[in-house]
Amino acid sequence: MNSGSVDLVATDPPFNKGRDFHAAPDGLGNTPGFEDRWSFEDVHTSWLDSIKDDWPEAMLVINAARASYGDDMGAFLCFIGVRLMECHRILRDDGSIFLHCDDTASHYLKALMDAIFGRANYRNEIIWRRTSGRSDANRFGRVHDVILFYSKSERWTWNRPHMANRDEYVTQSYSYEDKRGRYSVGDLTATGRSNGESGQSWRGINPSEIGKNGRHWNTPIKGEMCNFIVANNLIPGWPQAYESVHERLEALDRAGLIHWPPKGKMPRLKRYLETTKGRAVDDIISDIGPLQANDRETQPYPTQKPLALYRRFIAAASNPGDLVLDPFVGCATTPIAAEQLGRRWVGIDIWDGAYSTVLRRLRDEHLKTEQFDHMDEEQVTLVARASVQYSNTPPARTDDTGEAAPRLKLKTQRPTEPWHRLTHSQMRSILAEAQSIGELVICAACGRSLELDFMELDHITPKSDRGVNWITNRILLCGPCNRRKSNSLTFSGLIQLNKTEEWTQDSSKAESAKTKAEFRAEEIASGAEIDL
Repeated sequence: MNSGSVDLVATDPPFNKGRDFHAAPDGLGNTPGFEDRWSFEDVHTSWLDSIKDDWPEAMLVINAARASYGDDMGAFLCFIGVRLMECHRILRDDGSIFLHCDDTASHYLKALMDAIFGRANYRNEIIWRRTSGRSDANRFGRVHDVILFYSKSERWTWNRPHMANRDEYVTQSYSYEDKRGRYSVGDLTATGRSNGESGQSWRGINPSEIGKNGRHWNTPIKGEMCNFIVANNLIPGWPQAYESVHERLEALDRAGLIHWPPKGKMPRLKRYLETTKGRAVDDIISDIGPLQANDRETQPYPTQKPLALYRRFIAAASNPGDLVLDPFVGCATTPIAAEQLGRRWVGIDIWDGAYSTVLRRLRDEHLKTEQFDHMDEEQVTLVARASVQYSNTPPARTDDTGEAAPRLKLKTQRPTEPWHRLTHSQMRSILAEAQSIGELVICAACGRSLELDFMELDHITPKSDRGVNWITNRILLCGPCNRRKSNSLTFSGLIQLNKTEEWTQDSSKAESAKTKAEFRAEEIASGAEIDL
């Protein structure tokens, strides 16, 4: 997928539960199941190389998890890490990601997300109460999942979600009623004295004399109540047609929008139940329950999540027409939720039944609307099939050509030749042969002669300066030189630092090692045979 092409990632990957998942035995045809067990036998060398080269901070997290938890956690984080790296790449600058997990690995995934997306771009740890109750013999019942919410940058799409007010809150707070419906009462004043008209008496009431610091008249010229007045044309021309605050107060009173309490008390603004969006959703989700066996949307899939949950995430962090991705699409919860909200979507899965599940759920849960009532199931399925593009061959990227939009251009050209894909181990072997004298390898920065185990593969031009990962930009340095260079100094900057701080041991050996390494790398780039 092209860089910067996705607005939102919402996904529910494996959790590293250390067990196998199977669908219900009476599932439909090709029933899914998967192993959620991990070992370093599952880890590709290219994954480790990519993480070390492009996200070294992520490698530190993986190594720490492997040391404290075990190989299975390290392997799982490698698997997830390379995918999160790609999610970061394909997200737009104002995009964001929701990563569903549980307490098995959420603490390590949080650190991994911090390393890849940046700690400053962490937005929420969302708790979803996934089951109503669970009895654990010797600990508190584990009833929740975790969803980690990150943005790619300091700006991101956000539509604050709300849910219905509780009945007891409505009864208590909206305790008045008139012909328009139930209402609560709110202030017609704001804190602080005013020397203008808003601080002058109206209907014999002087707001400046109210409270220790005085108050002033304040009418709804923006916000939900203002929108309610305009939408229902309760006061024609509101609020622009009324220049003064006293004129607005009179207009509110004529429209019956002021509540007059017993004599001697302040008039209040009527705030109708209809004007409220409800309660703002917080980071503990308990109003969306788990799926039941008889729910219409329930699929024969072992880890299915409710549509309502993913509709909430998608509605909050994207807009109609935006592109939503789920790289672990499973039983298609994210695509269906995105479709219902008018978003475009992409789903990826290794399960062969994912495509048919998408079509079936589109037919049963989205297309069964009035416009399709005259069609039978087969016809609706044909409509669903026509609306979904499907391929079992990954599409080619276009953002490494001149046809791509400038904002989609990669920092470096993508690998196209076999030698571009040499592993770290292979590059170390080639460069060690070029930089060696006898059994020892020469550090190309300080000239020290060391065994290969003490040499580290580094970039000549740093990644921060758009240096590539190919052998033509690689060199072997001793550990101290590699750490001194870090990810900011150029190679020439390291040479100068070594001389200034008198760290260089033999500059002629160092220069010879670098020259031989560069010559060998250029030979390979020119098509020379590689003997490994």
